[in-house]
Amino acid sequence: MTEPRPTRHYLFFTAPAHGHVRPTLPVAAELVRRGHRVSYATTDQFAAEVGATGAEAVRYDPGVPDFAGAAPGDSPDWLPLALTAAIAESSALLPAIMDHFGDARPDVVAYDTTMNPAGRLLARLWRLPALEFSPVFLPQRAGGFSLAAMLRGSPQDDGPAERPAARRFREDLTALMAAYGAQDLTPLDFVTGFRGPRMAFFPRDFQPGGDTFDDRYVFVGPCLDPSPPAAAWQPPADGRPVVLVSLGTSYGDRPEFFRTCVKAFADSPWHAVLTVGRAGVDPAELGPLPAHVEVHRWLPHLAVLPHARVFVCQAGMGSVMESLACGTPLVMAAQAQEQRMVARRAVTLGLGTELPEGENLTAQALLDAVGSVADGPEVLTSVAGLRERIREAGGTVRAADVLEDLGIRQPQ
Repeated sequence: MTEPRPTRHYLFFTAPAHGHVRPTLPVAAELVRRGHRVSYATTDQFAAEVGATGAEAVRYDPGVPDFAGAAPGDSPDWLPLALTAAIAESSALLPAIMDHFGDARPDVVAYDTTMNPAGRLLARLWRLPALEFSPVFLPQRAGGFSLAAMLRGSPQDDGPAERPAARRFREDLTALMAAYGAQDLTPLDFVTGFRGPRMAFFPRDFQPGGDTFDDRYVFVGPCLDPSPPAAAWQPPADGRPVVLVSLGTSYGDRPEFFRTCVKAFADSPWHAVLTVGRAGVDPAELGPLPAHVEVHRWLPHLAVLPHARVFVCQAGMGSVMESLACGTPLVMAAQAQEQRMVARRAVTLGLGTELPEGENLTAQALLDAVGSVADGPEVLTSVAGLRERIREAGGTVRAADVLEDLGIRQPQ
């Protein structure tokens, strides 16, 4: 008979952005279901979603007014800007956590890799076992920037001088480290010295060079809400094939893109479901709609994807994983540099196609792309294979198992 695992107190926190918070919520809920206590430090924006898992929402005031918009995806400095925003967020989060818990410290800290300044400093101060969540590709060269070069203060490969954004990132990190007693480490040692487990919310096959990562890297695949509300959406009664269109939570303010979608599907056999985001374009701006084109502020993707033959999306990692978990091929309209990396990987693996950008995106090009992946046998075979890898990765149950194993270890 298997011995029951001791109950533990887990502290979660992530960057306050939908793509970072949502993959962790099913994991928090599963740990609570198993009898553990979960405290989740978050902002008011996500407190209700956190509370719905059964976790305690530990609220703090954000360090960056709009974290998701702090690093524009089309900026050449997007990576150091994102990292600097993470330091500002860590600076706001750390005192709030320490004041809240005092001496009643949790047993394990699990944090989003974007928030590693706070996570690593807290684990070091409190001598806690720690795990890093990764909703994005694991460490690699990105966006023309070398993280090691930024941390050393050396020039980037694309220019003779250090970029001001990179210098600010290094200076802000150095100041935060000094404020929390880590001045004995260099910024490079601090960032690269983490030896704990890292959990990726996608399967190993999707990570570029995935076979080169050792056992500290746990690829659990997407952790999805097991029961999206069935009443949220129903497929069309006329049997038309369904195409879902979404640019996620941050890029709904693209009226021309959505007008192109309406034009593409207006005289087509497709039933199109467009979600424009709660802060996106006003659906009324898209003009009169055919009966087989519906526009929503928001719908749970997982209510529609099991019925969809194609998903047109912005290539955010969460959206891509939801689609592939449902066996739905992809047409990708990346809006930011990080999404372009995801889209390139998906195309490399034969899981879909990319749309042309800007003025090159026409209604006919969109319709042709949707038709090519819906009827492409090679794409469908590749999607079916990746879907199986997702199933094998273990998802929410495996993620909770890993955290339980970490919870019975002694702090370093």
